[in-house]
Formats: sequence, structure tokens, C-alpha cells
Amino acid sequence: MGRGIVIIAMDGPAGSGKSSTAREVARRLDALFIDTGAMYRAMALKAIESGVDPEKEAFATVLEHTRIDLSSRDGATQVELDGRDVTDSIRSEDVSSMSSRVSKRPDVRERMVQLQRSVARKHAAQGGKVVMEGRDIGTVVFPDADYKFYVTASPEVRAERRAQQLREKGERVDEKVLLEDIRQRDARDSGRAVSPLRRADDALLIDTSGVTFEEQVENILKVITGNAAD
Repeated sequence: MGRGIVIIAMDGPAGSGKSSTAREVARRLDALFIDTGAMYRAMALKAIESGVDPEKEAFATVLEHTRIDLSSRDGATQVELDGRDVTDSIRSEDVSSMSSRVSKRPDVRERMVQLQRSVARKHAAQGGKVVMEGRDIGTVVFPDADYKFYVTASPEVRAERRAQQLREKGERVDEKVLLEDIRQRDARDSGRAVSPLRRADDALLIDTSGVTFEEQVENILKVITGNAAD
């Protein structure tokens, strides 16, 4: 790749496959994977457990007394909330829904961005590579990232994938409800006043609707390693 410091930004809507893609790209590049969505999910879990509405001013006190830490273990991101492991518990539907509400707060986003930049720069300064995924990595967190990708898929495909994930866990699902939830979340994420979801002007579009997981990973790796077709 020619350089020691490389930051790779992947943005996109919920359910587009960017998280799993980013993890695999990071694994193959021996890079640090920073799951920014997990950070917001942890904050959402804190909101649920505290019983304080994140849209109320009182939530500022909850935020002030919240500590979120990320670490890597066996290639997977571990998430700690106030000193306890919440890696699995932040993946519920309730947390997913709450995370988009929490992320609308400017003070929450400001704190998360500071942490994301700090972790990435520290690792990159040591000669490592960083893969970071989220909603505003290429537009706000690291607008000067070395590589930017916008990973997306149609709402219908994303709802189908989510339904399959839930069925594998033994849960009953209604794809129509999931599809409506995805459309509403897209509207919230794209329409929020602070750091809305959007594709950076210089981000490469990766539509995962009609390709296999291996194909989307390979397409991204080819760009990064300089082997992309003209």
C-alpha cells in the first residue's frame, strides 16, 4: 500500500452490510476495526437503562456519567459500558431503534467523534491501518480519510437480510414491519440536523444488493491495494 498511515472510511445506511464488510476488510488488511455504531448503541443502551428520554435536557447528565470503551479481541470488537461488557446486549431491536434517537443529540455526537478520532489517530500514528464504519465517517469524523466508501443496498434487501438474521436467532419476524422501520430510520438519519447520513462527494459507491459478500469485500480491497479495474 506504500504508506504506514491509512484510514479507511465506510459509511452507509442501517442494514447495508457495511459493518460485516468493514470487519472483513480490516481482518484481511490486518487493520484496527472501529465499530462506531457499537458506540452509539452502547449509549442507547444506557438511555434505556437510565429511563431518561434522550430528547430531554436531563440526558446531558446521563451522558456526562457514561464511559464507553472499545477493544479488539481475537479480531472482534469488544464494547464496554461503564466497565461491563455489553457486546451482545447492544444488538437488540430496542437498542437499534433508540440509537438513532440518541445520535441526534449534538453533545452525544461531539463526544463520540472525539473518541473515534483519538483511537484512530493513535493507532495510525503507530504505523497501523484503521477501518472505521458509521454514518458520517467520510463527511465529518475523517473527511481527509485515505479511502472512502459508501455501502448501500435497497430497503427491501436490507429488510430481508435483517429478517433472516432474526429468524436464525429463533425470533418471529414481520418483514413489512422491518421494511417500514428501515425506511423510517433512513429518514431520521438522513434528515437530522447534526451530521446527517449522506455520501461524501469523493466516496466510492458500493451497492451490495446484487452481489455476494465475498464480491463486495474483494471490490473494496482491489481499490485499496491498487488492483481495481479501470
